[in-house]
Amino acid sequence: MSTKRSGPTKAPAAGPKRQRKMLSIADKVKLLDMLREGKSYAAVGRHYGINESSVRSIKKEEKNIRTTAAISFNKDAKRVATVRNKTMVRMESALALWINDCRKKNIMLDTNVICTKARILYQNFADSDREEEEDAGPSTSAVHAVPSAFNASKGWFENFKKRFGLKNVSLHREMASANTAEAEAFVNNKFKAIIEEGGYKPEQVFNMDETGLFWKRMPSRTFIMQEEAKAPGFKAQKDCLTLVMCGNAAGFMIKPGLIYRSKNPRALKNKNKDDLPVYWMYNAKAWMTKALNLDWFKNCFIPEVKCYLRGKGLD
Repeated sequence: MSTKRSGPTKAPAAGPKRQRKMLSIADKVKLLDMLREGKSYAAVGRHYGINESSVRSIKKEEKNIRTTAAISFNKDAKRVATVRNKTMVRMESALALWINDCRKKNIMLDTNVICTKARILYQNFADSDREEEEDAGPSTSAVHAVPSAFNASKGWFENFKKRFGLKNVSLHREMASANTAEAEAFVNNKFKAIIEEGGYKPEQVFNMDETGLFWKRMPSRTFIMQEEAKAPGFKAQKDCLTLVMCGNAAGFMIKPGLIYRSKNPRALKNKNKDDLPVYWMYNAKAWMTKALNLDWFKNCFIPEVKCYLRGKGLD
């Protein structure tokens, strides 16, 4: 009597997948230094928690690893750098050092500032490399030609941020306090009813608003290296003035009002303020006040609007 065949036995459940350990370039250099000191592959592998075969693979790439460590500014990089234009590599390393120096000095940096500095550095290094290759002879220049143009494009900047761990952070924020819902309701309902009831034309409908102009203000965001927890605070410049802008629905703008903190600034010494293209006002904080608003309305708005409407033949 034949025996029943037993079904295929199930393989035991696999355990959790082992996480691959990636050493940074700096750690790989230290590992190679330990091998140079005479330590065995097995001892070095136990020290870093990796297999002996991984240590031997790192040893085979010693030349590339040390070259990457010499030219790379990013100490936490885990990949060996591919062969790139040496002018670009030098420029990026110098640019990263410049960004770090600016952060220590609390100098705000945005994309345009960084890209402009990158173009300047690249041109300086390219000119230097070109002179060295010309001195070395024509054969060397033909092999190591230096690219003539670098535009600091958006793609380059995104890759630069990834290579050097740059991130964009906000320095300060301000919550909006305007009641936009009520403003929209007034424009769409009450204000529209007033215009229709009075039969006003677009030339007779004026709108005034004020805005602060911080003419020494720095950017509100900056770039820092990824290892930095946050950007240190800074004291923003308070030099500002207030502009009073007024125009009608037909597109006509009257003379702007300007509020400054000084009645007679040194730059306008012995100057007639009536000849300025703005209506000059002053306040210790360069802010709009009830008194200044009334002064602007009586001495600037009414004369300007009367003259304009008289020329249009309107009330």
